[in-house]
Amino acid sequence: MKDWSKLSHVRFEKLCSDLLEQNGFFNIRRIGGSGDQGRDILANKQISLIQGLNEVQNWLIQCKRYAKTNITVDDLNHELTQAKAHNPDYYALIICNTLIPSVYDWLESVKSDYKFKINVLDVDWLDRQLNRQPFLAKEYFENYDRKRSYEIVENTDLQIYTAGKMPSEAVRGALTWWREALQREILKSGQKIGFYHPEYAGCDHNGIYLSETILNDFRMILKSNLVMAYLEENEQYGTITEIMIAYSLNKQIAIFIDENIKIEMVHKNDDKKISEEYEKIFETNHSCPCNLMNELMPVHYNKYWFLVEFLRQKDSSIHIAMTKKEKVIKDMALYVKNFSK
Repeated sequence: MKDWSKLSHVRFEKLCSDLLEQNGFFNIRRIGGSGDQGRDILANKQISLIQGLNEVQNWLIQCKRYAKTNITVDDLNHELTQAKAHNPDYYALIICNTLIPSVYDWLESVKSDYKFKINVLDVDWLDRQLNRQPFLAKEYFENYDRKRSYEIVENTDLQIYTAGKMPSEAVRGALTWWREALQREILKSGQKIGFYHPEYAGCDHNGIYLSETILNDFRMILKSNLVMAYLEENEQYGTITEIMIAYSLNKQIAIFIDENIKIEMVHKNDDKKISEEYEKIFETNHSCPCNLMNELMPVHYNKYWFLVEFLRQKDSSIHIAMTKKEKVIKDMALYVKNFSK
């Protein structure tokens, strides 16, 4: 018999996340904490409908560590009301005890009122999972140190790393708008595609955990099949760093550039200034047989743009395209569809 009171609410959420991973869930995102609005965990699950036809389900999971008390009808009604606002395909409540009969009967009577399927995973389910995964039981109940870093789930056919503008604080679970929209759009196809978004690491990027975050990002780029970047502003130096890391690792790269910065790319006929800038950039005393300098001349030298053009010249497989905010998701999804063929 495990003493569930030894686990904090946060540790219980982490354990539930690990168990979901072992059961084939992917794109697992923990949001739990103040302001989670009824979403401790969001995740995807792929099922086979018939041979050759798959469906990707959106799951919303609540983790309630009721170690010494039981969940009530009012509690459960509140949780389901919050879940309804997020419109999942499936809802799961994970608890470390069981539903008392009156709550069980109430739940059975209201299940048909909701569009999503409702599942309760109780202590019996948890015990079965931990018996199958004894290393997790040791980690959470015996303080066994697995010494693991943040990892993506490696049970997908294609793993995508998204590079782009980050919010001022990369709060775990609060994805940048285009990353969340892209993930939703691509998963509609039923493909089992995993994502790593830098926000998953939950670092505020203010330097406290910055080195750890960079290391995790590097690992995730290494593990991904495709790096998709969105340049929407003039000074996204972190995005360029991610692109160049991917280039150095011979990863497939797709770069989408918002047309709102197009004006910054126009050649302003200031040949002398451009020549001086490129001399600083390349600083070479030998003649370049590929005449790269001349090939780059028509491109304005602002901040990072020369790097994008450098990649265009060096690797024809890199996808570079102009786009607009209102169509970037469609453009990205189309690229992934063709890339997956």
